[in-house]
Amino acid sequence: MPAPALFRSGLRLLLGHFPRSCPLEAQTLERIDLGDVIREKVRYQVEPGEWAPAYLFVPARRTGRGPAVLCLHQHAGQFALGKSEPAGLAGNPQQFYALELARRGYVTLAADAICFEERRDATLEGAAFERFTFTRLIAEGSTLQTKMLSDAMRGIDYLVSRPEVNPVFIGCVGHSLGGQQTLFTAAMDERIRAAVSSCGFASYASLFRERINHNFAAYVPGLLRYGEVGDVLSLAAPRPFLALAGNADPIFPFDGIVATIERARARYGALGAEERLDFMPVDAGHAFSDSMRERAYAWFDRWLQPGALA
Repeated sequence: MPAPALFRSGLRLLLGHFPRSCPLEAQTLERIDLGDVIREKVRYQVEPGEWAPAYLFVPARRTGRGPAVLCLHQHAGQFALGKSEPAGLAGNPQQFYALELARRGYVTLAADAICFEERRDATLEGAAFERFTFTRLIAEGSTLQTKMLSDAMRGIDYLVSRPEVNPVFIGCVGHSLGGQQTLFTAAMDERIRAAVSSCGFASYASLFRERINHNFAAYVPGLLRYGEVGDVLSLAAPRPFLALAGNADPIFPFDGIVATIERARARYGALGAEERLDFMPVDAGHAFSDSMRERAYAWFDRWLQPGALA
């Protein structure tokens, strides 16, 4: 296992060129009172001239600053769906986690990832635009992972700018693509205090052994020269990280999930933080079931509270 500091700096180099920094210039486009929560449609700049549309939920009874959770949506090949699914406006009810967490008292943010919903292309269909974006970024010395990671970090920038949010208590959750991006965001942005990834990763070794194709953002060129997916997860230590996975997930071999967790567990153990890395396997496929989401929400209830990491 590589030394974490060296692996972090190596990963940062492999990710290549990040977008230029710019002001958020955040705008609120719509505000709807749902009774228990307020839903705002907002947008903010992720790089100069490029905007991320998002839904922000604020609990109606929120007074003062409190915890917030960045909610990263799935892929599923459904490019017409992005932020609207975790916001509970469309799609699978198992994916309504931004709305559900808001109803538990968290400020939540769900934004469109590049290539999804309002960030699709007018001339290329979804999969073609995803491939085009990936190849363009590679040619520019970047990666699709870098772009999605940077956009997620801009989402955190927006959350901490809100007067309802305590910047010390930021969580991150996602399923599938969202779980993958939760892994990389928690690894590279230490503002994430607690994270939950559902069906988001397995070792590269297991994916390549089984010849499983994944989304283009799953791959960082050269990463296997320095480490494995478990080393990416290790960068989240000692911050709390919960991994949820189905033992019959057809796109993430179970032994590759276990190997990733065990690789990171060594780092958590070395820091005396064993209890902050948890793994919940379930008898299921690629899903974010009711029981899995309840476990995820309980994880935030435990760790996104004053004194939780004292």
